Amino acid sequence: MVDLHGQHAHQSLLTGPEQRALLDRSCGAPAAEALARLRAARAELRRVDAALAALGGDERARAREIDLTRFQVEEIARAGITGPDEDERLAAEEELLADAEAHREALRVAHDVLADRAADALGAAVAALAGREPFAALASRVRALQAEVVEAANDARLALDGIVADPERLAEVQARRALLRELTRKYGATLAEVIDFGERARRRLEELESHTERAGALAAERDRAHAEAARAAAELTRVRTAGAGPLADAVSAHLHSLAMPHARFEVRVEPAEQTDEGADQVVFLLAANPGEPARPLARTASGGELSRAMLALRLVLSEAPPTLVFDEVDAGIGGEAGLALGRALARLGAAHQVLCVTHLPQVAAFADAHVAVEKTTHRGRTRARAALLLDDARVTEIARMLGGDVTSDRARDHARELLAKAARARAGERAR
Repeated sequence: MVDLHGQHAHQSLLTGPEQRALLDRSCGAPAAEALARLRAARAELRRVDAALAALGGDERARAREIDLTRFQVEEIARAGITGPDEDERLAAEEELLADAEAHREALRVAHDVLADRAADALGAAVAALAGREPFAALASRVRALQAEVVEAANDARLALDGIVADPERLAEVQARRALLRELTRKYGATLAEVIDFGERARRRLEELESHTERAGALAAERDRAHAEAARAAAELTRVRTAGAGPLADAVSAHLHSLAMPHARFEVRVEPAEQTDEGADQVVFLLAANPGEPARPLARTASGGELSRAMLALRLVLSEAPPTLVFDEVDAGIGGEAGLALGRALARLGAAHQVLCVTHLPQVAAFADAHVAVEKTTHRGRTRARAALLLDDARVTEIARMLGGDVTSDRARDHARELLAKAARARAGERAR
């Protein structure tokens, strides 16, 4: 939200990532397009690497898993489970076969009793009630019972005929049930769970067996993504290298107008490990005086020079946080250079909130609002007071900053002239 410029409190512009981003912004669409391609390619690389990792890279471990999974799939498939209720049906059949002779004897006795004694007794009862109207309903019930008994006798006979003592079939059923119990011991509590396990194992076996083919396809995708990332990074390096000189020249030109006539600003693009931001390290350097080597901005000695370098960068790149604070940015300058500095700050103030601590009337005159700060001593304690200057009070303060007699007409006229000149320049900047 706020950038502080002054006494080495320059925050965002001193970081490598921010300097790289500012160079990219200066380069415009070519840098933005190359950067977008690079980020997309590296995102694809991460996706492919994750897919390769999921396949597994240990050949021996994969071979062991293939053998185990194939055995499980084949064991369940050989069992040929007919459905999740097969064991229940086999249990009922085993119960029937295990005691076949006793079941046959019980059915024979039941059939004889129902077909002979019960049927004859109900027939006699029906005959006794026949034709007796008061008992017609009772006779109807007895006839229904007689029909039910005859039907039950027939069912008992059919069941008797269906039971055949078959020791071989009994052994088969018992063996089958033992096999199903072994499967549920290994693969699930119920046959439904065993069937589901077999299906999942089959799919996993297909994945494992197709590993080589899938890994080859992913490796090819990775090679393509890696090549695209390298091409995009190389293009981004080319664009940055081409744009470094024009950016440095533009910033240097602004520095010359800010009382640094011999300043040299440089932008270096150096190789670095490739990241999503490219394969470059971007460094801003400043040589403030003739014969001095250019040094990184973060290690520039003079706070005032560094502040003006920051201002020049802001003027060239225009984008900045909403609020900019410049503290003692006018150190060591005056006269026309002060006016140039004031115009530069006014230009920034057209798009941002600019707060400037200054002792130069040429700078203060360009402000939209002028706040005077003074210290006083009261009862042994120092206090600071800030007051917004309006109209004539501002003229008086500018005259004082100019070093004249604030009561003289000449000093005040000079102050009014400076304020008017600044107002015209400020209006011109906003019109642009």
